[in-house]
Amino acid sequence: GRRGVQGAIYIDNRIAAGRFSQADLELLSLFANQAAIAIENSRLYQATQDMFLNMTLALADAIEQRDQYTGEHVLRVVRYSVMIGGALGLAKAEGDALRLSAILHDIGKIGVADSILRKPGRLSEEEFSTIRGHPTIGGRILDHMGQQLADVIPGVRHHHERIDGHGYPDGLHGDQIPQSARIIAVADAFDAMTTDRPYRPGLPVEAALQEIRINLDAQFDRDIGDAFLAAYGARPAGPAAKEEIESVQQELRKLIPSELFWLSRV
Repeated sequence: GRRGVQGAIYIDNRIAAGRFSQADLELLSLFANQAAIAIENSRLYQATQDMFLNMTLALADAIEQRDQYTGEHVLRVVRYSVMIGGALGLAKAEGDALRLSAILHDIGKIGVADSILRKPGRLSEEEFSTIRGHPTIGGRILDHMGQQLADVIPGVRHHHERIDGHGYPDGLHGDQIPQSARIIAVADAFDAMTTDRPYRPGLPVEAALQEIRINLDAQFDRDIGDAFLAAYGARPAGPAAKEEIESVQQELRKLIPSELFWLSRV
């Protein structure tokens, strides 16, 4: 093989009592070489995937370093999104893409000035208009990273769209909005409502759940909102925030090699 021994193949010839002709050996050699190449390609593919995840998570880490709220917010949005995906019975490939989309949904904030991102009070109309650009920026950043993120970009670009068409950046409505974005929209809004900010306290959980209910078919997809409400209600009662974070970390480790796991510092 190209990197020495790749494996071993055991063969036997019951007809000829273990004897093989030269033609047999040549055919076996061809087969072994092809198998070795396949094994090597698999290893190279995994190495490429690891490098790709490293680059992707480095981007997410960059925004966390700029804004501590966003870092912890991402953890919870991932958890809620995965919870909704499970309730909807998403296939593994869809679930993996959703998970990465949730990790990276706010990556576009890397293009927003610190003076806006870290402002302790309410944003002005101009500042809010600027921060509304982060889904477009995020989609553009990920688009430059190649085909591997093609299934992730829609959830990042469109997680602020609304079912009634009054969202941004593209004013999509209903099923025009990718499913991953509709899921992240619910997870993102719920966490934003229940999290304390410098300019206002977070809502009680039940009040935030009621806001989700009230805004079904307007801001949120009804099926996805119902799935979230049912799944959230079925959770064990009152887990501590630290336990929530540790649970998300465990879920992400299933997808991401430990040496690349950027959230372990939280």
